[in-house]
Amino acid sequence: MVNPMIGNPFATLGIDFYGFFLPWIFTFAIVYGLLYKLKLFGDINPRISAALAFVIAFFVTAVGGPQLALFFTSIFGGASMFLAGILVVILFAAMLGYGGGDKKFQHTGALVIVIIIGVILFLASSGSFVSVNVISPGMAGIVFWLVIIIVAIYFVMGKTEGGGGGAAKEK
Repeated sequence: MVNPMIGNPFATLGIDFYGFFLPWIFTFAIVYGLLYKLKLFGDINPRISAALAFVIAFFVTAVGGPQLALFFTSIFGGASMFLAGILVVILFAAMLGYGGGDKKFQHTGALVIVIIIGVILFLASSGSFVSVNVISPGMAGIVFWLVIIIVAIYFVMGKTEGGGGGAAKEK
């Protein structure tokens, strides 16, 4: 029999950790950081900001601990998905040479295509993609990879500034 806890070792920590401890630490750190930065109480005693943040964190977790934990889980999970999608688009753009060096980027059309492909991949991976059953999923995959191959061939075989195909000539 396979242990179901192997996939997430933090699942055994329970509701006390996620519903109280993490929201308390998060609230305390944010409130203390803001009070300390604002110097609301001046330079009299910075411990006043810490004490106030301590009390506010307990009030927040007493009222909304589990709901706050669910909110944090949802917002940071969603943000991670969007950041991963942005990273994929940046990696695709870097494959085309965007953002590398002093040269001006010449393939704006290709960048737009790469961004569109990244958005489609993001939507398909997140399950938010509205599917239209015009073609089968197998055929859609073949068309997708065919477009990728055609774009790759275009960049490899396309003409460069020096004329002719292949690698650009050194200046």
